[in-house]
Amino acid sequence: MLAADQATKAWASSNLPYDRLVPVIPHWFGFGLLHNSGAAFGSLGGRNQVLTLVTIGLLVAFGWLLFRGALYGPLAAASLGAVLGGGLGNLADRVRLGSVVDFIQLRPWPADFNLADVAIRVGALLLVASVFLQGSRRTRPG
Repeated sequence: MLAADQATKAWASSNLPYDRLVPVIPHWFGFGLLHNSGAAFGSLGGRNQVLTLVTIGLLVAFGWLLFRGALYGPLAAASLGAVLGGGLGNLADRVRLGSVVDFIQLRPWPADFNLADVAIRVGALLLVASVFLQGSRRTRPG
């Protein structure tokens, strides 16, 4: 995940115009280079150092969960791996560039994003599903 994220961001940085949409499917999907020094949806803009520290803390916590085996099963491992890979991709941008490279525009989604963001969100959803599945297995009689 980390390699794919960084490769696509390098491609976007080299080939896309800054802050201008290159439509792939007009009014629905396209590419456009942006740098986000904030968090999701541009919130906390300009707080890259704080967000870097928060990201490091969260990555350590998720890494601990993964390697400690606090959650078990392939779904939990895959979800934590996706969150870690995505988090590392965005952390690499924050440390190296002072902001995160976003380049995917999908409407009506309200914010631009990148592959790391996709991995984090999908991983988080799978993690929630994993926790619910583990809980339902524990409470089932027999």
